[in-house]
Amino acid sequence: MVFSLRIDIESKNGIKNGIPALLKLLRKHNLKASFYLTMGGESNLFELLRYRKGLNCERKLKIFSLAEKIRMAIFPNDFVKLNKNLLKKVIEEGHELGIHGWKHRAWSRGLNKINIRKHLKKSIKRYLNYFNKRPDSFCSPAFQTNTKVLEELERNKFKVISDFEGVYPSKKNNLINVPITIKGEYNTPIIEYLVTKGFSDEEILDYLKKEIKKKKLASLYIHDLYEPIYKINILTELFKFLNKENISVKTIKEIANEYSSNNK
Repeated sequence: MVFSLRIDIESKNGIKNGIPALLKLLRKHNLKASFYLTMGGESNLFELLRYRKGLNCERKLKIFSLAEKIRMAIFPNDFVKLNKNLLKKVIEEGHELGIHGWKHRAWSRGLNKINIRKHLKKSIKRYLNYFNKRPDSFCSPAFQTNTKVLEELERNKFKVISDFEGVYPSKKNNLINVPITIKGEYNTPIIEYLVTKGFSDEEILDYLKKEIKKKKLASLYIHDLYEPIYKINILTELFKFLNKENISVKTIKEIANEYSSNNK
């Protein structure tokens, strides 16, 4: 039985208010996780208008105030540049830090419109500049991917992805896919999804425990701007449960590397 937690970093508030609390909690329980960073920051007004449609399901929880939405449209925040020292801590504390696209909205809503090669090139260049290492792990915003994405990821020497359905890791071309095995409808994060269905925190925690116990690979993902800020109590109890039950906790890259070694 293996557990893995993926955190998608894609917001100013999430980095400022969510990531420090989550890192502290992971440190306290001696656990490692996989973080995936949107490298280009917030979308500008043009991008907001151009990519306003395209997802199967919109977020049902109201995360941003009207004032914050207006601010983002007029003065988009480069949250990677402004928080690079904090983001370096993710790597320094032994966690995985992969790429989650260049601009989240453009990729998730307009994958067939954007220049995938250009988006990846910019993401890799910035990652190298800030973290002094080449990224080799990637997850697509909103799980939106296609054959062109796989080709460009291989071309740029990525090794690990987390985009396709499955129960166990599998090979996609020359990439190892580690699936998210616990999630809600339309690929929504499971905690967020259960909140929208009216589940209490206790019911959500109970659901997670049952799902983790019955799966050989129990992997779920969260967002920086929601669970570490509004549901940190659930994560706290979940981490206690993982340690109490002696459940092996690994990063997505560690799981992929084990799969690769066992299937040579």
